[in-house]
This record gives sequence, C-alpha cells and structure tokens, in this order.
Amino acid sequence: MIGLVVVFGAALSWFSAVHPAEMPAWGPWEFSWVEYLGCVLPAVWYVRGIRRMAPETRPAPWRQACYGLGMAAIYAVVQTRLTYLAQHLFVATQVQQFVLHDIGPFLVALSWPLAPLREGMPAPVLRALRAPPVQTVFRAVQQPVVAAVLFILLLAGQVVPAVVFRMMLDWRVFDAMNILVAADGVLFWCLVLDPRPRPLAGISYLTRMVLIFVVMLPVMPVGAYIAFTSRALYGFYDFCGRLDWVSPASDQILGGLMLWIPSGLMTAVAILLPLNAMRLAEEREGTGPAGAFIEVGQRRIDASAWTGR
Repeated sequence: MIGLVVVFGAALSWFSAVHPAEMPAWGPWEFSWVEYLGCVLPAVWYVRGIRRMAPETRPAPWRQACYGLGMAAIYAVVQTRLTYLAQHLFVATQVQQFVLHDIGPFLVALSWPLAPLREGMPAPVLRALRAPPVQTVFRAVQQPVVAAVLFILLLAGQVVPAVVFRMMLDWRVFDAMNILVAADGVLFWCLVLDPRPRPLAGISYLTRMVLIFVVMLPVMPVGAYIAFTSRALYGFYDFCGRLDWVSPASDQILGGLMLWIPSGLMTAVAILLPLNAMRLAEEREGTGPAGAFIEVGQRRIDASAWTGR
C-alpha cells in the first residue's frame, strides 16, 4: 500500500511539473512531498489500524467520519488548485488558514485517532515517535501556556502584512507556514478536546475551556480591524498577481470577516465539548446526574431519567 502511495505521488509530481495546465482541479498546483505524504500516510495508517482492531474496540462511525473529513479538508487546501486561489486572494488565504488551523485539525482531534494510528503505523515510525527527544518536544509544546502562545503566533503570522507578503513571494515559506499551522492545529485541538479526565489527560477540563477562550479572544478584534479599517493593508497582492474576482477593498473586508466571525463560532462550539466531556466523566464516576436520585412522593427517581441518559 505504501508503494502505491509513493507511485501515485510521483505521478502527481511529474504531471504537475510537466503538464500543469492539464492538471485537474483536484490535483496539486505545486506538488509537495511533505504535504502529500503528511495527509495520505496518516489516512492509510488509520484505515489499516481500524481493520486490525477488534470490532468492539473500534471508534464509533461518527469519529471515523470526522477523521476522514478532517484529513480530506487539510489535503484539499494544500494539494489542490485551491492553493492557487490562496496565493492570489487575501480572503482565499484566510479560508485556507481557517481550514488548516481550525476545521481540519478540529475534526481530526474530535475523532480521537490515537488508537487506530498506533495499530496502523509501521513499527519504525512508532519507535521514532516514542524516542525520548521526540517525547520531550511533544511534552514541551503541549504545556498550556506554550500551546496557547504557539497557536496565537501562528494565527497572527497569517495576517501580519510583512509575513503574508513574504509568503506570497516564496512558495517555500508558503508551504512551511501551512505545514506548521496544520501540525500545531492538530496538537492544540488534541490537547483541548481530549475526552479523558485528568490525570489521563495532561490538563483539567477547566484549563481546556480557558485555553480555547484565550486563543480565540485576540483573533476576533484583529479580524474586525482588518475588515473595517480604511487602510489598504494588503496592497502587495497587486504585485503578486491578484485575481480580479473582487476589488482589493472587498478582498480585505471579506478576509477580515473570515478571520473574525468563524473564530467566534469555533469558540462557542469548542468550549461546549470539554464541558460535555466533563459531564460524561462525572456521570461515569457516579458523582454527576446519573448517580443522583430525587424524592418524588414515596419514590426515588434517577435524575438521569430527565435527559434519557
């Protein structure tokens, strides 16, 4: 299977380099082995892991669907013609970055894919990931303060004019930023959407909710400023080759709104998930509603009957 992945990637690489005008819309604008293998190999390992697991231990179908959708979304914005739009329209850049740091990683984390990936990964890859230096780096970036700072800095890097200008001029910087944003997004959302209680999870449910709020808080006012300021912040798109689908002013307004509004919605949805996980953990421990009874006349009724749980 790995051989087929490599052969197909080589075909895409050759075709996009030799016949770029004939490449279909789902094909890469500029092929990247790192982005291609970073999306396809985890998908292959996940499917292999699911097949190796006993039916009763497999993730629920909705979690499997979340993983597939998340990986497909990430692939779509880094290895299809959508990358061309992202290099020539500010609003398209913000759509791409929103998928890379929020939607795609959010769905991957929601699927909680660790068990299938462990089952499906080759032994050398597992040993490399479990090596002490790798684990040290992983623990460092999973510290709450470090995780929040990295998430905010990478988000800011997508709207600071000087950084965006550099990304538009150099495809290597553009690809590197995309890879960093996606990797950090997966790590951050896996940290805050971990369904397990502490100490199995590194941080408490309350800390997870605070982190979600903290990382999204500065994004909304920045997006509002970009949308409503009268200054032309991204005029350099004209030098890089701006698409004439929308005017420069409208492009900046739409890009600012894309940064502002979805982030607020993500905060509202994401905070509810650790809150729900905390409620379920309390019910399993018998300290929450499932373990509480109320007196109604001469009867004792399980409080969970009110919710059907």
